[in-house]
Amino acid sequence: MTHRQNTYAGWLSYVEGVTQAVESGRGIALGPSSAPPVPGSIPERKADGPKIVYCSPHPDDESLGGAFALRLRLEAGAQVTNVAITLGSDLTKRERRRRELASACQVLGFELLIPSEPGTSAADGFNHVTLPSRREQAQAWSARVRALAEIFGREQPEAIFMPHADDFNETHIGTHYLAFDALDEYLSRSPRASVLVIETEFWHEMADPNLMVGITAEQAAIQMTAATEHGGEMSRMPYHLLHPCRMMNNVRRGSEVVGGQGAGVQPFTFAELHRVSFRHGHERVEAPSEGRILPPSETATLDWLRREFGFEAAA
Repeated sequence: MTHRQNTYAGWLSYVEGVTQAVESGRGIALGPSSAPPVPGSIPERKADGPKIVYCSPHPDDESLGGAFALRLRLEAGAQVTNVAITLGSDLTKRERRRRELASACQVLGFELLIPSEPGTSAADGFNHVTLPSRREQAQAWSARVRALAEIFGREQPEAIFMPHADDFNETHIGTHYLAFDALDEYLSRSPRASVLVIETEFWHEMADPNLMVGITAEQAAIQMTAATEHGGEMSRMPYHLLHPCRMMNNVRRGSEVVGGQGAGVQPFTFAELHRVSFRHGHERVEAPSEGRILPPSETATLDWLRREFGFEAAA
């Protein structure tokens, strides 16, 4: 066999090995489990840990996109409250998705809050969280904004996670605008409050992320354990099987998009990309143009974010 043939055979074996690894995940049972398989690595949250609100457009977004929030939960003892903005548009699946969501949040160590559509008593999340609804149903939209702003007021978060404005899916985009409108409403009532805004991506890559967060294999496995509690969704579309591949691609992309064009690849395998900004009352403080990288070897804290992005002076 020639050297060229040896090289091809080696890479073919590599690609087949990756494919086999992905396929091997199909044999792992989907949830929801009768007792959520909570990893032993989830510590108790700290009494004085930071409060974080995670605005998830659909059940499973808190699992598939919540790696940084998970690191803050694990490493800073943060209280992460997942606000389930919707339970999906299919009314017949909402009860099933509610059960799956509760189980997934137990895996992650997140608190769960499911709001009610204004004018109703059922905790089924909001309806019609889309840009057309924002434009065409102003009264109903304003009621949802007030309801979410009241949640922010009760939680008084130091950081709020939300999708970025171009995240393709109409509910992801709608959640971005709903969360920003509610944040404006909340800060108009609490002008001395300061909030870190951490935008996430899933369906569409951000053009200008400014933060890459490294994720360990153990943390990725916790995410996947939580994601598979959403058994109905993962059986429809196995997002969980390609989740490590997506985060591996984030390392390739983020090493240069965040680290600077021509920069070397970061020495970790998995990552999520975010855009971070800061709100102090009515003032929005943009981050410096240079991105920041939080490796798994450095402890994830909100103080690290404020210091690295220079937000301490603005608070």
